[in-house]
Amino acid sequence: MFKALSIGVCAAALALAACSSSRSDPSPEEEDRAYEQADERLSDASFEDVGDTSQCTGDCSGHDAGFDWARDQGVTDPSECGGDSQPFVEGCKAYASAREEAAGEELESDDSDDE
Repeated sequence: MFKALSIGVCAAALALAACSSSRSDPSPEEEDRAYEQADERLSDASFEDVGDTSQCTGDCSGHDAGFDWARDQGVTDPSECGGDSQPFVEGCKAYASAREEAAGEELESDDSDDE
């Protein structure tokens, strides 16, 4: 029984690998377009729209400042966020993460449109 189960699991894994390998990586142009669309989606957003507001003490002004700064500077990676204020850094990282997530959603919707 164990051998039959192992063969079945291996077959399923191979089928999954074959299906996922048929999907091609996005072209640089598709990635650029996805990030442009992500930037548009986040153009009027604030930390409160995408971040964990339970991190805020009193208000989210420090987080908002980091979020706005990241948007203005075109931060694309949370590792680009730094500073002396933890709320500022958290806001900056929230923007970079939200941008990455939004671009991924755009790429996924492009993939589903192609099918």
